[in-house]
Amino acid sequence: MKKIFTSLLLSLLSIIAVHAQDYTVEPANGSVVETLTDIFITWENATAIDVNVELMVGGIKAYMIEGENKTFVTDVFCGPAWGNYINLTMMNPTVNAGDYQIEIPDNMITVDGTVVAAFNLNYTIPGAKTSTASFDIAADNGSLNTIYITVSPCEELALNEGEEIEKPFLIKNDGFNSTRATDYTITITGANTATLTANKNVSDGHFTLHIPRANFLIDGNINPLLTKDFAPASINNTVNDAKSVNAYNINGTQVIANGNNNDIDRLQPGIYIINGEKKVVINKK
Repeated sequence: MKKIFTSLLLSLLSIIAVHAQDYTVEPANGSVVETLTDIFITWENATAIDVNVELMVGGIKAYMIEGENKTFVTDVFCGPAWGNYINLTMMNPTVNAGDYQIEIPDNMITVDGTVVAAFNLNYTIPGAKTSTASFDIAADNGSLNTIYITVSPCEELALNEGEEIEKPFLIKNDGFNSTRATDYTITITGANTATLTANKNVSDGHFTLHIPRANFLIDGNINPLLTKDFAPASINNTVNDAKSVNAYNINGTQVIANGNNNDIDRLQPGIYIINGEKKVVINKK
């Protein structure tokens, strides 16, 4: 009888362990994707899924894989379980071409009482490689009507004219509000230099320059997304109790209206848009 009981127990444990590993992934493991941003993992037959709160941020890592080299790209936020699935969100959505690996550690997820063993997810983003060259971006004697760019190292700088690409633009920051101040025309002026010329005059204020990905070819590789702040003093976007807090969940539903930090502390763990900024909330009840 003891042997029969032991055998049944081992069989039951084996079934539970297999069940914990029985998941589907969207996009599927090994997929070719255009952007690496959200991944959904579903346990079809699960009744209870728990996520280790201590590992929600920083527990999961995304790496670029080049041969035997592995380069850290971004942390991955693991949201709480919704029904029988979880949502992994790249803290910095990735569009750069290359091979990527998402590493989920032990003790990250528990399915029906069984801890899911560490596992990896692999993805490929096709296209031109992204340059690692440095960009020096400077205004012309403080005027944002003309901006000079120097790329190093770079032996040949050119415009990427093979596809429709959003050109550089300037955002004017006014507290929590922002408006598009002007777009820029790009002129290549040397082997590693370029000039941005504003399409209209720019007045005083706090600004952020955006140079979208793939405007330039740097020795055949494209530029990453580039941003640079220009301001007499930096804008303080810190949320504090003295300022009214408005927050929305990722579905666009408002969850805080004219609130404060105490209201933020009551939110369920997840990603929210708080006063116009994407923030991760991890509240330990």
